[in-house]
Amino acid sequence: MSGRELRFFSYILMSMWTVTVFGMLLWSISRVHETTGQLAEQVARAHFDKDQAFRLWATSHGGVYVPKDERTPSNPHLQHVPERDIQTPSGRELTLVNPAYMLRQFHEDFAELYGIQGHITSLKPLRPENRPDRWEEKALKSFETGTQQVSEYTEMDGKPYIRIIKPMVATKDCLKCHDNCREGEVRGGVGLALPMKDFLEAQQKDIKTLIVSHSSIFVTGLLGIGLGMRRLSQREHERDQAQAELRISEEKYRTLFDDSRDGVFISSRQGELIEANKSLLDMFGYTAEEVIGKNSLQFYSDPGEREKLREAIERTGSVKGYEVSFRKKNSTPIDCVLTANVRLNADGAVVGYQGIVRDISDRKRAEETLKRQARELERSNADLEQFAFIASHDLREPLRNVAGCMQLLDKKCKGSLDKDADQLIRYAVESVGKMKSLVQDLLAYSRVNTQGQSFRAVDMQEILDLSVENLRSLIVQKGTKMTYDQMPMVMGDPTQLVQLLQNLLGNAVKFSADESSAVHVSARRDGHEWVFSVKDNGIGIQEKYFEKIFEIFQQLSRKGPFQGTGIGLAIVKKIVERHRGRVWVESEVGVGSTFYFTIPDSIET
Repeated sequence: MSGRELRFFSYILMSMWTVTVFGMLLWSISRVHETTGQLAEQVARAHFDKDQAFRLWATSHGGVYVPKDERTPSNPHLQHVPERDIQTPSGRELTLVNPAYMLRQFHEDFAELYGIQGHITSLKPLRPENRPDRWEEKALKSFETGTQQVSEYTEMDGKPYIRIIKPMVATKDCLKCHDNCREGEVRGGVGLALPMKDFLEAQQKDIKTLIVSHSSIFVTGLLGIGLGMRRLSQREHERDQAQAELRISEEKYRTLFDDSRDGVFISSRQGELIEANKSLLDMFGYTAEEVIGKNSLQFYSDPGEREKLREAIERTGSVKGYEVSFRKKNSTPIDCVLTANVRLNADGAVVGYQGIVRDISDRKRAEETLKRQARELERSNADLEQFAFIASHDLREPLRNVAGCMQLLDKKCKGSLDKDADQLIRYAVESVGKMKSLVQDLLAYSRVNTQGQSFRAVDMQEILDLSVENLRSLIVQKGTKMTYDQMPMVMGDPTQLVQLLQNLLGNAVKFSADESSAVHVSARRDGHEWVFSVKDNGIGIQEKYFEKIFEIFQQLSRKGPFQGTGIGLAIVKKIVERHRGRVWVESEVGVGSTFYFTIPDSIET
């Protein structure tokens, strides 16, 4: 519902509420008027009945005697009645008062007390005072047609009254005083006028109360309608927002569904394909018409695989990274990884599945290629290590012989030959020494994985002390200041750990500054491993060589005091990797280098 429709609906509702409350008020006011009239009539009738009872009582007794005085003289219309006037033994004079006379005097004397005006009238009055007015005359005439009562709301002397008049019928007792009438004859009428002032004042109060109460109800209703419309407007706005968000979400979903590079599907629990995006259709080589609404069993290389997949999804509600072999339209197998989850209805029952299918055939082929290459590389490394071990082992003896011969030649012939010969002999001796070091390092490199010891608890402080002691002469010669932190216990091969630390310390001392050589060894815990570092203040290494220096036969300086075999750091890396750790370097040219390596808390050998 739009805002305009809501406003229109609220106006209609307010109009209906206004009409309803106003109608209820008018109905209630009419009921008050009706009740006031009924109450006034009941009061007037009660007074009338009282007067009638009083008259009938007097009639039944043939009238009553009262003391005769100026206010109550003898009734001249009763001259024909015997004993109209009597005298008591005490001499008191009494006169007969008939019912009409008595009732007239009652009305005249006590009208102010009750506020009620009574009047006996007739179309043929004996007394002028009993002559009817127009209203009474009309009522008296209606009695001749059988009317039993006439009442009317009117004004008398500008004040509201209710008037009631009933026919006065002659009874047997009336004949005692009225010998000129017949029993049952309508002799006239007895009327009564009741003031409406008190009734109308009470009525006005009730009407005011009704107006106030209905106004309160009206205002409360309007507020309720307003609040309800406001809340409804908010809900409509929230619904519009939700619908807009739903449309955006649907558009995003549709965009993702249609444009996804992976295959996306929605299926029933029975395997009927409900939706499939273009990527999935292209992946399997089908058109939408060929698969939508069809059973997905045609996609599986092994029909039993679908049931296994269904059980796996329903067991946990979803699967991730589930590998399955499918089949294209042309029967070509295709390796895929599937991520899917169940679709539930409102009752939480499984009604189908939805998910994403990714073609991993290329990855599978690449993995197989990598595995094959890894096996080949492993075999080549093993062959290389075997070759290096055999070659280095077999070269040691010839090298010792060559070194011995060259040293003997240098000792016997030094000075007896020309300077060029002496220099050549010296070069030969130095080259044999380098060759010997290279063979020894190569042999050590080949033995890391083949002749390593079983891992055991090792005190790295003892390893550090032994490594420093092995390098004592170099440290003293360089004048290096050695500092270190407290070393921990680790699991490892003690011989290889000495070899590891000795290589790093030897390089640190060798490459440190000449005049203020300093090397610091530290260890800190980082999660489930120990991080060791060897820091020097040497010449530093350029960042582009950070990875290269750990490769075999790689050295940054092939001449001068820093030349080596290019195998030391390769040995370090191989030992660290055997201990399931990592090794790296951080350095700044001209400032120094820090070599780091890690050893886990526990190592499975």
